[in-house]
Amino acid sequence: MPHIDLTAVDQIIREVAAVEIMPRFRKLAAGDIEMKGVNDPVTIADKESERKLTERFHAYLPGSVVVGEETFAGDKSVMARLDSDQSVWIIDPIDGTRNFVAGKPEFAVMVALINRRKAVASWIHDPNSDDTIMAEQGAGVWLRGKKLKLAATGLSAETVGLVGARVKKLISDPSVMPQDPAMPKIEIGSCAGFDYPRLFSGEATFAEAPTARASFLLYRHTNAWDHAPGMFLHQEAGGYNADWAGQPYDMQKPRAGLLYAPTREIWERLHSLFQPLMAHATQKAP
Repeated sequence: MPHIDLTAVDQIIREVAAVEIMPRFRKLAAGDIEMKGVNDPVTIADKESERKLTERFHAYLPGSVVVGEETFAGDKSVMARLDSDQSVWIIDPIDGTRNFVAGKPEFAVMVALINRRKAVASWIHDPNSDDTIMAEQGAGVWLRGKKLKLAATGLSAETVGLVGARVKKLISDPSVMPQDPAMPKIEIGSCAGFDYPRLFSGEATFAEAPTARASFLLYRHTNAWDHAPGMFLHQEAGGYNADWAGQPYDMQKPRAGLLYAPTREIWERLHSLFQPLMAHATQKAP
């Protein structure tokens, strides 16, 4: 695996975001937005930033290949690249496109570098604050030149977990989940690119991000571009994560669920707590 300069890749991401994303923020015309599916918009900024990142990454690391969210939307076969012997860049050009379209600043650029299906580096960049959380295998997680650690090491009355809106609805449904008073606090996340940074200690990161730290994340849909970058950050900080069946994350299985916790012991406790929800959602999955 060739050496990767984290700051050099970060600079590429920053430059592309500054040219292709931010000039279009809150200035999208009707023709700049399309729908890939129900409540699933894509904008010219998504497409152009992914195109430019692809060009820049190919030039930075000759012989590498790309799996991008927008490329996948038009050609599902690109997922086969994950099994190649080449280095693979996984790109989410704008995570939180619905927020971007609505003029909300909670969106991020997410990138992971993969070697034989295992992440070796990742970046989550907020174009509004110009913050980037980044990590390289064996070197920890970094923001603004400072090494980060997970904000939570246990479960307490103040524990906050982040979930998607659909999962939150199931948690609140007594026919699905017993309404246990010991249930940790649950909040609906903003988008993956803003959820993952809340796992780390320190001051608020990213533009207008909530200051409350989170101790765990629970996801149902787990596309590689949404989760490979953040999963790697979490692991490099010492956290434990696995899919709902207790297996390592498989980027080729986007409906296997993911649960993140500070330690394996806490993961097992949370997994047991959320088992009714997991069983229900798995049965209802298409």
